[in-house]
Amino acid sequence: MKDFFGSPFICYSFVMGRTDKEQLELKKEIDGAKSKVTVGAQYWHYKGKDKVYEIIGLGFLEANDELCVIYVAQYGERLTFLRPLTVWLEQVKWEGKTVPRFTKL
Repeated sequence: MKDFFGSPFICYSFVMGRTDKEQLELKKEIDGAKSKVTVGAQYWHYKGKDKVYEIIGLGFLEANDELCVIYVAQYGERLTFLRPLTVWLEQVKWEGKTVPRFTKL
């Protein structure tokens, strides 16, 4: 599945009354995010290397245009999740160390 710009699973809010200028600004945000995370890549969560997720897209929360990562668990029921990009990129305290929340495989 491809979006309006030909990118896989990138979500834009075209029908929510956005002007062309607003849409271009949102697209720039998506493009900038692509230098921080890789759509199609797998990442493991800091709580366990058995917790692997694949990023399937980037999108915006409609309510506030917060840029989010859309990802699918590669274990169990393979549930799909949405997490703000800022949270995805956070450093967290774990077992006395500061570590990235997600690490690319």
